[in-house]
Amino acid sequence: MGCRRDLHQDHLQEHYLTAQHQECVTKCTILCLEKLHVEPKVISTLLDNDEEYSQVIESVNLLAEGLSALNDDNARIHNSQIQIQNSILERQNQIDQLKHSIDESVKFSHATQINNRVLETDIESIKEKISDLSGSTTYDGNFIWKITDVAQKINDSISEKQTSIYSPPFYTSPNGYKICMRLYFNGDGQARRSHLSIFFVLLRGEYDAILSWPFCFKITFCLYDQTNSQNHIIDSFRPDIKSNSFQRPKSNMNIASGLPKFCPLTMIQTSNNPYVRDDCMFIRCMVDFESVSKLAIRQICKINVGLPKTIQQKLIQEEIERVNTPQTSVSIGENLVTSNEKLIVSLKNSNLSSL
Repeated sequence: MGCRRDLHQDHLQEHYLTAQHQECVTKCTILCLEKLHVEPKVISTLLDNDEEYSQVIESVNLLAEGLSALNDDNARIHNSQIQIQNSILERQNQIDQLKHSIDESVKFSHATQINNRVLETDIESIKEKISDLSGSTTYDGNFIWKITDVAQKINDSISEKQTSIYSPPFYTSPNGYKICMRLYFNGDGQARRSHLSIFFVLLRGEYDAILSWPFCFKITFCLYDQTNSQNHIIDSFRPDIKSNSFQRPKSNMNIASGLPKFCPLTMIQTSNNPYVRDDCMFIRCMVDFESVSKLAIRQICKINVGLPKTIQQKLIQEEIERVNTPQTSVSIGENLVTSNEKLIVSLKNSNLSSL
C-alpha cells in the first residue's frame, strides 16, 4: 500500500493533492479504524455520507499540507544542522590551533625562562671572572678570598639558582700546583641546609708534568671573625692520596674534596654575626707544607694580613718555632704581640737610618 515510485522533494506538495494519494490515505485511515475494532458497517455508513467524506478529504488535505510543511521544516533544520556541524568543526579546528599555539607559546616561554636563568648565571660567572682577574693571584699556597653580596649568594644557593661558587685560582708557587676553593652556602650532600660546606679543588696547571703526584699536603680553611674578638673558625684536613681528587688533573679541574660540615649555617645567618659584615665574608685557604700544629695555625690566622708578605712569613716562622719550643714565662699570644711590636720598632729604626 502506498506510492510505487520515488518522488523528488519538490514534487511532494503536488503529489499530496492527487486522487491517488488521497485514496491511499483513505485506505490507510480505514485500516487504522479497523485496527481500532470499528465495525465495517459503521465505516460504510460514514463513507456514504458525502458531507462527512468531504470533511475527511479536507482533513487529509490539511494533514498533507501540514506534512509538507513539516518536511520543509525538517529540510531546513537538516540544512541548519549541517551548517552548525560545519561551524562547530571549524570552531574546533580553531580551538585546536589556538591550543597548539598556546602550547608552543608556553614551551617558548619556559625555554626563554631557562635561557634567562642560564644567561644570568653566565653573567654572574663572567662578573666573578672579571673580579678574579682584577684581584691579585698568590703564589705561596696562601689565599684570602673576599666574598661579596653574601645575602644574595645565600638566597641563590637556597633556591638552587647557583648552589656553589668558586674562588679565584691561586698557586703553591710560581711553578706550582694550581688550586682554588669551592663554597656551598647552603651545604652539600648530607650537610645540605645545615652547614656551610667548603672544598679544595685542584686545577689543571701549566707545570703539572713536573710536579709530584698525588697532592699530599694538609689543607686549612679559616673563616675570619671580623671583630676584635678574632674567634675565627678554623678547620683542616689531609688529602686522601688514593682519591682521584688529588691525582694529576685530566680535565680542567678535579672533583672537589674538603669539609662538608665546615661551619653551622646558624653562625653566618644569625643577625649581626661576626663572620658577615657589610654583606662580605673572608675565607682563607692555607696549604701546609710543614705540618704546622693547630695551635700555631690559630695564632698565624691572627697575624695582621696588612703587613708585607716577607714580614708575615717571618712572623709565621717565628710563631711555628715558639709553638714547637716549650716556654714557661711568656704565653704564645704575648710572644706574638711582642714580636709584632719589635718588628714595628725595627721598621721605624730602619726608616730613620735610611733618612
